[in-house]
Amino acid sequence: MHQKAGKNGPSFKEDATMRFDDIIIGGGLSGLLCGISLAESGRKCLIVSQGQSTLNFSSGALDFLKTKEGESFEEALERLPQEHPYKKIAPEKCFLLRAEVAGLLDRAGIGTFSDIRRNHWRITPLGVLSQTWLSLEEMAHFDKEALPEKVLIVNISGFLDFSPSLLASGLAEQGVRSEICEVSVRETDTARANSSEFRSVNLARVLDGYAASRLAEAVNGKIGDCDFILLPAVFGLESDTAAVRFLQMLDKPAALVPTMNPSVPGIRLQYLLKKRFKELGGTFLAGDTACDGIVEEGKMTALRTRAQGNSLFEAENFVFAGGSFFSEGLIAGKDEIYEPVLGLDVDYSGSHGDWFSPDVFEEQPYMSFGLRTDADFRVSLKGRTLENAYAAGQILSGAAPFRNGCLGGLSAITALRVASMIKNE
Repeated sequence: MHQKAGKNGPSFKEDATMRFDDIIIGGGLSGLLCGISLAESGRKCLIVSQGQSTLNFSSGALDFLKTKEGESFEEALERLPQEHPYKKIAPEKCFLLRAEVAGLLDRAGIGTFSDIRRNHWRITPLGVLSQTWLSLEEMAHFDKEALPEKVLIVNISGFLDFSPSLLASGLAEQGVRSEICEVSVRETDTARANSSEFRSVNLARVLDGYAASRLAEAVNGKIGDCDFILLPAVFGLESDTAAVRFLQMLDKPAALVPTMNPSVPGIRLQYLLKKRFKELGGTFLAGDTACDGIVEEGKMTALRTRAQGNSLFEAENFVFAGGSFFSEGLIAGKDEIYEPVLGLDVDYSGSHGDWFSPDVFEEQPYMSFGLRTDADFRVSLKGRTLENAYAAGQILSGAAPFRNGCLGGLSAITALRVASMIKNE
């Protein structure tokens, strides 16, 4: 294999042929988790990622499935329509996969809070309690029956991507009283000098070490009779150390709440997963797009990418994990929806006008469209199942992630299920 370092990662000699055990198209949550699981078993993996993934907009929570009051995940799984991807996984296997996700994240240095049996409650930026399966450890999560009585909501002076008043209003509907304050230190005042760059990422870069200590002192001076503290999630771009250390310096229990994008927790999640994959020997080809593939006798044998010209990437297995429409894993034309690499079979209905609902607050029909797969998540081309090509994550059909409350969890669970199929586990 002829390989050299490029600006966005490795680049390869024109017309070379590179061989991997597994090639994954898509470097978001599903692609990274699948790649890490495969690489942990010693397999040689390549991930092709065309750009920024939706992880950069993640709130730091993974939703497995919406449940009713007091309902377990297993009970909720029984209610899902037959076309949902979870129906292709036995309930007991789904249970084990949830534990496996948490373990994999832990090995990547990502601290989490979760229960493999049922949901807990997290706080959204609007102060609404929302069900979720897995939260980053420092993010605000509660037992709905044991909410704090009075919360201090703290913002950084001049930071506009976090709204304490909206958060307080939402909490008031839950019976929680709030007090709002602003704090600053020299470093945040300096950053605020350029208002166009006064964003969560910039704050995370300066709020470490002594700056974080001084900020904690300022917050402690405002606590009064509040019994819990909520702050914007602007700590720790590359690890949760800065966030955890800052929260420990406060005189009352405290947690972080997501801000408007860009999301520090999401960026950190992607960074640490990508780091883990590369430490395991994986090859991450960033800023490139899978554009063509070779299929022979019911198997995918090779892939080409736009930046690497005529170079061929061969593998035993291929995984389509490029996400849905936002990530261009699927493309919507005038009257058709198609997968852009091979033209794989896609489940969708009607013509363009049937893909949308006039009620913007309803689940849109197109959110259930995606790649057609068999019981083992293998994709098909012109009605023929490809023996060694799989799909995982939001690119799958039938999920309706917002209606079913499986955004993030679907990507994680199906990614590890596909990895286990490839490893014959």
